[in-house]
Amino acid sequence: MWDTMNASREKRGELHEAYVRELEPALARLRLRLSGPGDPQLDGSVESLDAVNEWFLTFIKERQETETVDLPSWWNPARPTAESGVPGSGPFTSSQLVLIDEVQAYLGEVLTKARPDATWVIYKGHKLDSWNGQTMLQTGKGMPFAVRGIVYNEALGAFLYRREVPVKQLSELVRTALAG
Repeated sequence: MWDTMNASREKRGELHEAYVRELEPALARLRLRLSGPGDPQLDGSVESLDAVNEWFLTFIKERQETETVDLPSWWNPARPTAESGVPGSGPFTSSQLVLIDEVQAYLGEVLTKARPDATWVIYKGHKLDSWNGQTMLQTGKGMPFAVRGIVYNEALGAFLYRREVPVKQLSELVRTALAG
């Protein structure tokens, strides 16, 4: 991922604009991916997140050694992905990063459907805050919702650390954010 904490204001702005611009294409890819009869339904409801997350947590565990695909704008292309085989490369293949991108775009859609007043913002925290400069979804007063970070961390837990990630985790986080 890009180091937004130490990025210039201009770079943060560029990354934010690219992130927001890529949400709809990522959603379109996910809708195409999940268009089969047994696939989770992407109706934009909070309840749909459980089925989507169950599918995601299963699918992200499969190392997808396919061809390299275009990386999401939030991934620093100077950092090699797992399929490169370069020591120190990221934990995920480019295909897995695209999957994370698609699911986080859907999570953002669910939140914005539930809270039409929600807006994508560049988080401005303390200069040493690792979230500083990242695009997040402001759903009310207080800390914005770290959509990408939440889905990325779920993927890390399930794939890299082999932890049991609760299927209801996303929907519970959304319900908490909407209640606040």
